[in-house]
Amino acid sequence: MNRFVAMIWAFFIFACASSAQVAKAVRPDRWDTATLDLLATLPIQENGRIKPLSAYAAQMLYKIHGRRDMKLDTDGDGKADATLDPTEWLLDVLFQPSVAADFPLFRIENVEVLDAIGIEHTSGQRFDFEYISYRQLVATGTGKQPAESLWQMASSYSRKPQESLVPVEAHILRTNQCVSAYSDLYGLLAPLYEPVPLRGEPMRAMFPGREEITFAELVRKGSELADLVRKAKENPSDPALGNAMEVASVLTEVAQRGSRLAIFPPAGNADTAPEWAHMASLAESSLRQGEKEDQFLMLDALQGAVSGPDEESRMASLRKFRNTAVARAQMRGEYDKVALENYYLAASWHYQALHWFLLAILVVGASWLAPRSKWLWVASVGATVIPLCMLVGDVVLRSVVRGRPPILNLYDTFLFIAAIGVLAAVAAEIVTRRRVAIFLAPVFGAMLVALARAFEVESGEDQMGPLQAVLDTNYYLATHVTSINMGYAAGMFASFLGLSWLLLNAIGFRRGDEAFHKSIVRATYGVTAFGLVFAVFGTIYGGVWANDSWGRFWGWDPKENGALMICIAQVALLHARMSGMVRDFGFCVAASLIGIIVAFSWFHVNLLGIGLHAYGFSSATKVALFRYYAIQGILTVLGAAGTALQLARRSAVVGVAAPATR
Repeated sequence: MNRFVAMIWAFFIFACASSAQVAKAVRPDRWDTATLDLLATLPIQENGRIKPLSAYAAQMLYKIHGRRDMKLDTDGDGKADATLDPTEWLLDVLFQPSVAADFPLFRIENVEVLDAIGIEHTSGQRFDFEYISYRQLVATGTGKQPAESLWQMASSYSRKPQESLVPVEAHILRTNQCVSAYSDLYGLLAPLYEPVPLRGEPMRAMFPGREEITFAELVRKGSELADLVRKAKENPSDPALGNAMEVASVLTEVAQRGSRLAIFPPAGNADTAPEWAHMASLAESSLRQGEKEDQFLMLDALQGAVSGPDEESRMASLRKFRNTAVARAQMRGEYDKVALENYYLAASWHYQALHWFLLAILVVGASWLAPRSKWLWVASVGATVIPLCMLVGDVVLRSVVRGRPPILNLYDTFLFIAAIGVLAAVAAEIVTRRRVAIFLAPVFGAMLVALARAFEVESGEDQMGPLQAVLDTNYYLATHVTSINMGYAAGMFASFLGLSWLLLNAIGFRRGDEAFHKSIVRATYGVTAFGLVFAVFGTIYGGVWANDSWGRFWGWDPKENGALMICIAQVALLHARMSGMVRDFGFCVAASLIGIIVAFSWFHVNLLGIGLHAYGFSSATKVALFRYYAIQGILTVLGAAGTALQLARRSAVVGVAAPATR
C-alpha cells in the first residue's frame, strides 16, 4: 500500500504544479544542444556509484519505456515526427512535468491489460505496441483511476508463483513496476513545485513578510520549525501555532517518501563523507541536525530552476546548480570519470560496430559472387576488422570508465564474447582463406551486439553498477572471468562453424570442392582447441578463486558444473576426432551441439535460482535461451539429415560407377 500512496502523493504534487501551466499539444523546444550537453554531464550518485545524468536517464528510459529514445507525434497526424534522447526526456519529466505527462510512455504489448485497468482503446490486439501516458493512468472520472486498478491487481498477482502467472498478469506486474519507477522519478523534484502556505504569527515571524514559501526556504528553517513543534507538542492544536504542524509535516513527508537519488555532493572528501545527499536526507537533516550550508546553496539553485520568475532566470539557476555540483565533485576527486562515461554513452561504439558488421556481411556476400577476386577478399576482411576495432575500443573504454577488467556482469559478456569470437573468426579466415569464417564473423558480431542491446533494455538496470562484495577483486576478474568467457566465445563460434559445414553440405554448396569443406572442419577444430585451453584454465582458476573466497575448491555449484560440462564435451570431441571415432560429419554435429552446452553454462545456470552464481534472472532471457536451444537443435538435425542424405547419394554414385571403371 505504501507504494500506491507514494504514487498518489507524487501525482498530487504533479497536479498542483501542472495547474499553473497551460497544457500544450506541441512540446516546447526548451532544451538547446548546448544546455543538453552541459546537463548530460551533471554528476549524480546512485547505489554508491558516481555517474553522469545521461547514464541515469538512459537507464530509466530503458526500464520504463523499453526503448532508447522517445518518439513523439507533435502535429497530431498519428506519425512520430520528433525524437527525444534520454537526457532530454528526463529533463522534461523533471522540469516540464505537465508536458511529459502526455508522452506515450508505457508500452502495452497485450491490450487485455488496457481492458483490465479500464483504459479505452480503439482496436483489438495488434502486432505493434500500444503506448499510454501517465496522464491516462491517473485520469479521474466516475470510477477508479486506472493507476489504482493497476496497483490493486499487481498487488494480488505478486503473491502468486511466477511460473503460474498467465501473460496478461505478468504484463500487469511489469507495467505496475514501470509506473512506480516513473512516480519515483517524478518525486525527485516534486517537493519544489508546490509553495507552502503560512498561517499564524509564529510562522509569519519565522518568514517575515511572506504568505507562502518555497520548499528550499522551508528546509533552511527546518531546525527552527522543529523547535517550535517540540515546544508546542503538549497542545499541538493551539490556534496560535497557525499551520506549524502542517508545514512540519511537509518536511516529514519528504524525509520519509522523497527521492533517494543523491544529487548534492557534500563539501568533505570522498573518504570521510562518501555518501551524497538527496532530497529526503536534506529534509531529515534540516529537522534534526540543522543546516548544511554547502548543500542548501545547491538546493536554492535547484529551487530557482523550478520556480524562477522567468525562463532565463530558471535556466541560469539550473546551470548554476550543475556547475556547483561539478565543482564539488571535482574537489572530491569524483568527477574524472563522469565526462568520460558520458562520452562513452554518446559515442556508443558497439552500436556503431553493429552497423559496420551489417555492411561487412554485404561486402562478404559480394566477395562470394567473385570468388577469384583477391581485392574483394581483402575488402571483406577490412570491413570486418573496422567494427571489430570499434567493439574492442568500446570494451576497453568501458573498462577504463569503471577501473575494472572488461567483464563484471552478464551484459559485459555479450560485448566481450562478440569481440573474441570475431577476432577468432578473422584469424581462422586468414589461415583458411575460404570466405566462410569471414562471413560468419560479422553475423556473429552483429547478433551478439544486438542481443546485448536487447538485454540492456529488457533488464533496465545500471550495467556499470557496483560489484557484489564477493566479486570485488580485479585479479580474479581479470584471470578467471576473462579466461572462461574466452572459452565461451570460442565454443560458440566453433558451434557456428560446425553448423555452417552441415548446412552447406546439406544444400550441396561446392559439392565437389573437398578442400573447401575440409578447411571449415579444420577451422572448427582449431577454434574448439583454442576454446578448450581457456575453458580449462578458467575453470581451474575459478576453483582457486572459490577456495580463496569460500574455503573450498569445488562445490558442484551449477556454474561450476556448467564449466566442467564444456571442458568434458570439448575434450571428448577432440579425443574422438584424434582417435578416428568421428570424422568430419560427426565432429561438426558434435561441435554444433556443444554450442547449446556453452549457452547453458554461460546464461542458463544463472537463471536456475540455486547456487552461488544465481543472479540476473529474467523471464525474457529464459524464453530467448529456450528459443536458441530449439533453433540450434533443429538446424543441427536438418543439417545432419541433409548432409547424411548427400553423403548417401555420393556413395551410391560411387558404387554404381565403380564396376564400369574396372
